[in-house]
Amino acid sequence: MASKFLKHGPCPECGSKDNLAWFDDGHATCFGCDYQYQPTKKEKKPMPVLPMKKPDLIDQCRIISKPLIKRGLTEETTKLFGYGTTERHGQPVQVSTFRDQLGKPCAQHIRTKDKRFSWIGDCSDMQLWGQHLWRQHGTQNMFVVISEGEVDCMSISQAQGNRFPVVSLPNGAQSASKYIAANIKWLSKFNRIVLCFDSDEPGMAAAEKAIEVLPAGKAAICRLPRKDANEMLQHGEAELLRDLLWKATPVRPDGIVNNPETLWAELTKPGATAICKYPWPELDRYLKGYRKGEMITICAGSGTGKSSMCRELAHHFLIQGLKVGYIALEESLQRSLQGIVGIELALPLHLDPSLADEETTRTAFDRLLGTGRLFLYDHFGSMDPDRLVEQIQYLANVEGVDVVFIDHLTIVVSGLTDCDERRALDVTCTKLRQVVESTGVGLFLVSHLKRPEGRGHEEGAQVSLGHLRGSHSIAQLSDAVISCERNQQGDAAERSELQLRCLKNRHAGFTGPIDKLLYDQDTGRLIVPMSSYF
Repeated sequence: MASKFLKHGPCPECGSKDNLAWFDDGHATCFGCDYQYQPTKKEKKPMPVLPMKKPDLIDQCRIISKPLIKRGLTEETTKLFGYGTTERHGQPVQVSTFRDQLGKPCAQHIRTKDKRFSWIGDCSDMQLWGQHLWRQHGTQNMFVVISEGEVDCMSISQAQGNRFPVVSLPNGAQSASKYIAANIKWLSKFNRIVLCFDSDEPGMAAAEKAIEVLPAGKAAICRLPRKDANEMLQHGEAELLRDLLWKATPVRPDGIVNNPETLWAELTKPGATAICKYPWPELDRYLKGYRKGEMITICAGSGTGKSSMCRELAHHFLIQGLKVGYIALEESLQRSLQGIVGIELALPLHLDPSLADEETTRTAFDRLLGTGRLFLYDHFGSMDPDRLVEQIQYLANVEGVDVVFIDHLTIVVSGLTDCDERRALDVTCTKLRQVVESTGVGLFLVSHLKRPEGRGHEEGAQVSLGHLRGSHSIAQLSDAVISCERNQQGDAAERSELQLRCLKNRHAGFTGPIDKLLYDQDTGRLIVPMSSYF
């Protein structure tokens, strides 16, 4: 019988916070460094995962760089990369030091004489190995090579006279997508990105998968005639290796596809069908369920209930088992959490946190968020659209998020000074649409409206696509546009009614008024009145 997953925990080998998976038969596996733990026959339960002090990094002064004769690597190359040998636990080891995103040493990869590998330090926020050696700016006319390991990285660098950027993945080919996505901002500055992995089947499969994370048209795969770059160096083929790297051409120069098998795979690939229902019946009927790979815009006048609707949707997706990214640029993390946990408790915690005692709130919090499926972005106010795109790429490619909320689009571009709001909205929407297409993540985008003539949206005026900000790019690029209408100045009944309207529906085509939601002041929730079901 297959063992059942229990929980994640820290890995004693590589120091990862949650890569170690524990199973009910007592064994554990680290998906970062492949560390394995097998219980003894006497053990009937998994060993408890106790906090442990991470071992200190080996002092760089103790690491001696010298030629690796058997590998064909010179002392000049090993010194450049800080790769060397020392003693650990009385045994000779080779050490490569990794740096965090601030450029400070944070972890070390240890290789023993019998080719066993381990990690010390903090591996949670690493650069690619060797990244700190090369320019961080002004690389538009240069290309960078990504290798599968440190020895191959040094081999490629030496073959090019140690003059051109070469970096290595921390954990081999299986870590390619994760670490490339985490360092995509630096990589994207280069004119071309060449993947030079092992020529075996796992290496080539990893390279083809990593291509999906990299900017279209920039990425190339270097296919080697031998097992890896170091084997070519050992056989005196440095010039051939250099030639292959420089001749590697982008994999997707134009995006044109006509291969029948490729087209059939595209037609039948998962994702075209809904992965879960929407929480409100008419919205679900019109849109035919929630699908990844779509951009859906929610629009309304100020104070109408757009953010409340987003929190309801986020809560719904969480209880459906989806991973949710939530980027709220006009409210604090506390306000977002109060709203989402308050929905779980059916209490308006943002108005009065004492409505639930700490134990009740904690139970609801653990039930909803204890699985680590919600990712909040700690930022307030405007931000660079490119930075926003990087965050979404990270959430989709590294964390495997299914849906991302951006609340709201207008504040994203409010701090840009090099173009007017209309142009900024168009450019930002285009970039967001591109990231949806490249990652397959679902995106909910909140947008404000232009002020109409006569009755305002805050007084319940009906919304049309022409009321969206920008030069219609939001409407054109969205798969669906849902408006919210509420008369904030009407009587008590009108003020509590939120009319949803489907303005655009690329998938199914149905448009028009859909659910009418009621705001329940006692629970702080948007609900469908029972009369809608009869």
